[in-house]
Amino acid sequence: MYKLITKQGILEPYKYNTENEFEQEIVKNKTAIFGEKSIYFEIKKKIGNTIPDGYCLDLTFHTEPKLYFIEIEMESHDLYGHIAEQLLKFSMAFDDNKYKLKNILMEEIAKDSEKQKMLKNYVQDSKTKFSDETELLYHVIYEMPISIIVIIDEYTEQLERVQSKLNDEITVLEFESYKANGDIVHKFTPFYDDQEIDVDNEETADVDELDTIIVPAMEEGFNQVFLGENCWYAVRISAPMLNRIKYVAAYQVAPVSGVTYYASVDRIEKYKETGKYIIYFKDKAKKIDKIPMGNNKKPVRSCRYVNLQELLSAETISSIWE
Repeated sequence: MYKLITKQGILEPYKYNTENEFEQEIVKNKTAIFGEKSIYFEIKKKIGNTIPDGYCLDLTFHTEPKLYFIEIEMESHDLYGHIAEQLLKFSMAFDDNKYKLKNILMEEIAKDSEKQKMLKNYVQDSKTKFSDETELLYHVIYEMPISIIVIIDEYTEQLERVQSKLNDEITVLEFESYKANGDIVHKFTPFYDDQEIDVDNEETADVDELDTIIVPAMEEGFNQVFLGENCWYAVRISAPMLNRIKYVAAYQVAPVSGVTYYASVDRIEKYKETGKYIIYFKDKAKKIDKIPMGNNKKPVRSCRYVNLQELLSAETISSIWE
C-alpha cells in the first residue's frame, strides 16, 4: 500500500457520505472529466422506468457526435442488484422514449445560453454534416445506439464483469478522492486520455481522421498473437474510438523500439469478462520499414491513436505528436 504526502500532510482516502455529495463533485469537475468539447446535462427526470443521473453530449468528432447516459455510483452499492439493473433500464428507456428524451434535452438547451453557443459553433463548422441543433439531436437519439458512462469511486473486478455481460457500449470512469487537513484532491480517469489523443489541443491532427490504434507489444506476444493468431488482446479502447478504428499497428518495445507491422481490422469484440477488447484482423499483418520512436525517448507504453497514412509517411513516431 502506498501513501501520498503533500504540504497539507498525508492524503488519506476520502469516502463520500452520500451519493448526492459524490454526484456534486462530479458535476463540479465535469469539464476536466469529459473534456471541453462535451456538453454535460445535469438533468434528473424520469424516462421510462428509470432516472439517469445526467447526460453527456460529446462533440469531439464532427461526423459522429454521441450522447451518453450518465450513471454515478459508489462502490459500496450492490453492483449486480443495483447498477446492472439500472444499466438495463437505461437501454429499455432509450429504445422506448426517444421523443421524450429529445424534448428533455431541447428544453435544457433552450434555457442555457452556453449550451446554445457550443451547439451553434458545432453545426456551423464546415466539417459538420448537420444543418442545425435539431438535426444533430435527432441523429444521436434516433440513429445511434445507446452509450453509457458509469462514474464510480472504485473500479472493481465485480463491476468489470457486469460491464462485460451487457451488450451496450459502457465506459467506466474511476473517480477517487483523498483528503488532508480539510483539503480534498481527486484522482480520476478522464473520458479522453490525453496520452492517447489530445482532443483539446488545437495543434493536434484532425481528430476526425484518426483511424488507427498503435498497440505496444513484447516480442513473445507479438510473434504468437499479432503475427500467429491475427488478432490482439486485451486492449483498453476509448469508447468514442470503438467504431472509428480501421487499422491496428504494432509498436515493438525495446530493443526494436518502433512500429513494424500493421493490419486492417475486421471486427472488435469484448474480451472475456473484462472491460477490454479483442481486435480481429481481416488478413495477416503487413510488414513495413520500421518507424522508430525518434527524438522523444519515451516509449509507447499504452495505446495511441493516429491516422494510418500519416503514420506510414512519418520518419519517426514522435514527429506525429510534436
